[in-house]
Parts: sequence; C-alpha cells; structure tokens
Amino acid sequence: MLQPSPNRDQIAPLAMAVASDESTFSTKSPQKTKPNHNRHKLILCFGTCGILITAIFIILLTIGLTLYKVKEPIMTMNSITLENLSSGSASSSLNMSVVADVSVKNPNAASYRYGSSLTSVYYNKILVGQAEAPPGVAQARRTVRLNVTVDLMVSQLINDEKFTQDLVTGDVRFNTSTLVGGRVKVFGMVRHHVDVMMNCSLTVDVPTLSLRNQSCWQHVWL
Repeated sequence: MLQPSPNRDQIAPLAMAVASDESTFSTKSPQKTKPNHNRHKLILCFGTCGILITAIFIILLTIGLTLYKVKEPIMTMNSITLENLSSGSASSSLNMSVVADVSVKNPNAASYRYGSSLTSVYYNKILVGQAEAPPGVAQARRTVRLNVTVDLMVSQLINDEKFTQDLVTGDVRFNTSTLVGGRVKVFGMVRHHVDVMMNCSLTVDVPTLSLRNQSCWQHVWL
C-alpha cells in the first residue's frame, strides 16, 4: 500500500501562502489611485468656481451698464468777441478774429476725456476760418473752459456779391460750429463714445464792429 509522500503535505501550505499574498496585493493596489481621484475633484471644484465667478461678473457688469446711462455733456457758448478789427471801403480790407469762449460740463460720475476740439466759422455756407483747441479731460461732475481764436479769411469773399451787399447794409451774418469728441470710461473699463457739437449764428454790426443777435444750440451723439 502506497504511503503519502511527505513533500505533498508541504506543498499545500505554500500554495495557500501564495494565494494569501495575491489577495493581499489585490486589495491594496486600488489605494494607489486615490491621490489622482482627489486631484481630479480639486480641478473640477476650482474650474466650477472659476466659471461661477466669471458668470457673476458678466451678469453684474451687464446690469451695471444697463442701469448706468451716460449723460449728455452740456456745452455752453459763454461769449463770442471780435478782435484785431480793421475796416475800409473794400471788403478785402475788413479783417477780424473771432474769439469763442466755450465751456463743457460733464454731468457723469466718470471722467470725460476729449480730443482736439474744432471751431469753424462760415459765411453763407462758405468756410472763412477754422481753429483747434488742445485735448483735455473733464473730471466727473466738473466744467472745463475752451477758448478758441479763429482768424477770418475775409479776403476770399471779395468777389461774393451777397457779402458786398451785407457790408453796404451794415449787417454781416456768420455761423460758427464747435465740435468736441471724446469718451466716458464706465467702471474704469468700458469706454462710451460721446460727441458734442455747438452751433451758433451771429450778426456783425459793421458800423460799430460789434456782435448782436447771437443764438446757439447743441447736438450730442452718444
């Protein structure tokens, strides 16, 4: 009768030990993916927070721009005077300069930054003089003054029959136009374009070389 080999009893425990080691390894290995899983959660959390903050900022900015309306700057012609006056029998000897004292009031809570302003003088739709004033800034709820001197080129009207008739009658009517273009910066970021134009009509009394019948009106583009 065959006797069981003593080596056979020794193999079984070894097999059980190997199986036990494999089960231990298999249960511990998934723990290695835990840091990656946490990192993914953090990235997802920060990404969601960033999207929410951006969305809230855009909503608040949209509401602010909707509620905050840029107000029209107010341009006022304080005075128009004549300088360097000289006259003679001929229209070519009539020389003068028009000095326009203009003020611009900024009623907004933000500053109004404007470029060079342009003042033009016309006679019967003919340009007879033009001058620029330097750029500047009208602070919030403040008023700035613009003084412009325009030399009139009356000599180019020497052959204009209507101008000659006006000299004889003693009344010469001119029109002036002052244009100021700039931007209002809302919330320090968004720039809103604002243009202001002041038009005036005035009559020069030739015998006294003085102004009369002056009237002005403004137009604003927002």
